[in-house]
Amino acid sequence: MEDDFLVLNIREYIKMGKAGEDMLRQVFSSFKCEKNLDVESFLTEQSIDFTKKNQSVTYIVIFARQE
Repeated sequence: MEDDFLVLNIREYIKMGKAGEDMLRQVFSSFKCEKNLDVESFLTEQSIDFTKKNQSVTYIVIFARQE
């Protein structure tokens, strides 16, 4: 059993312009974090603007377990 991680810096998508931002917003709109609503709120409402203003950088880690 092998674990694979994909790490994405959202800045790379923001550099693509409106198309990249629209893609991020679409993906983020389906993100849910019932254990921490602040994480959900930040990702969906602030992460793109914070990255554009160089206030923070958000990384998305996608975990895929291959068997």
